[in-house]
Amino acid sequence: MSHENWEKFCELANEFGNFIVGRKTYEAVKKWDEGYNFDDLVGVEKIVISQDASAELSEGYTLATSPEDALALLAQKGFEKALVTGGSTINSAFAKGHLLDEIILNIEPVLIGHGIPLFAQTDFDLKLKFVSVGQAQNGILTLKYHVT
Repeated sequence: MSHENWEKFCELANEFGNFIVGRKTYEAVKKWDEGYNFDDLVGVEKIVISQDASAELSEGYTLATSPEDALALLAQKGFEKALVTGGSTINSAFAKGHLLDEIILNIEPVLIGHGIPLFAQTDFDLKLKFVSVGQAQNGILTLKYHVT
């Protein structure tokens, strides 16, 4: 992920006031270099989903055991919308549960031969309606779709 893409994520997290990630994504980002860490997002509600109800998280993070649990925790705190930011298992769980109403994709002008897929292989089908496209000066495209 580029610096610009990280900045786009931070803007969205601040706009939503929250984000939801899976435990593997949480642990991976915790190991990133300084300046690219969820800890740096102050004033943002941070939910980590894990099937292990006894998973240990750093201060400032809340544990949820399912997408529905994560959304309920945010609703209790007054949030009406949530930013789901992965990884693939969490993205698929929200998609399979029909819990997504918008998809925002940032496409960087880079091709790589490995990585983590956007969605895990599971049985779901999302129909999307194009909403908008934006382009940053560095070539990152931001595609927005409404889930129908």
